[in-house]
Amino acid sequence: AKGALGREGARWLPVRHPGDYAADVFQTLARSYGIVLKRGGPLAERPEGTVVASSESPSLPVILKAMLKYSTNLTAEATGLSASVARGGSIADLAGSAAKMNGWLNDTLGCRSAGFVDHSGLGYGSRVTAVDMVKALASANKAGQLKPLLKDFALGEVDPEAKKAVVKAKTGTLNFVSALGGYVTAANGRELVFAIFTADTERRDAIKPDERERPRGTRAWAGRSRRMQKKLIERWALEYGVVS
Repeated sequence: AKGALGREGARWLPVRHPGDYAADVFQTLARSYGIVLKRGGPLAERPEGTVVASSESPSLPVILKAMLKYSTNLTAEATGLSASVARGGSIADLAGSAAKMNGWLNDTLGCRSAGFVDHSGLGYGSRVTAVDMVKALASANKAGQLKPLLKDFALGEVDPEAKKAVVKAKTGTLNFVSALGGYVTAANGRELVFAIFTADTERRDAIKPDERERPRGTRAWAGRSRRMQKKLIERWALEYGVVS
């Protein structure tokens, strides 16, 4: 799919067995220093030995902030699966992990009909109402941990007065689908939670397989959706956040 490569001519893809790739790279690096290693295989148990080097990943909040900023779907899936395992019980597949998350959303965060089929939201069968998303956002931020992870969202495009409000939000974009959810701190200090979902499912379903990378009209459609989202948020910020 040459059209998907862009100007750089390459694309990063996830792999099913990252350990095999890491071993192959290590074997190549060792060979460049004159050390010939035999090709091994997967081990059932970790071998005994002395650690000669280690690398710690960033903390989870740092990982999640980058995930939300760059919309890294693979990180979302891995984090969701890890969370399901940490909550106990066996997880057979991604759908089973998503079902466990749905139960948590409905039982703990006040949602009524959360129905995700994965953790990235890419699955076409995923469903959640705007009301449920607002409930989840409001409940999840009680400890003040979620809002700092979201990106700043600039206002003032329609009404300059709206610039006084501070918005932290997360976008969600697919072909003919645009979503935005997050928090508004109005000029008077009042905090609002919002979720906006827009979609043209008929145009999305009509996209031919060879046009899915960049279907015609999707950029203009997304632009109109984003302008509407800004107008709504600015109106809410001014309507409910006027300093009296």
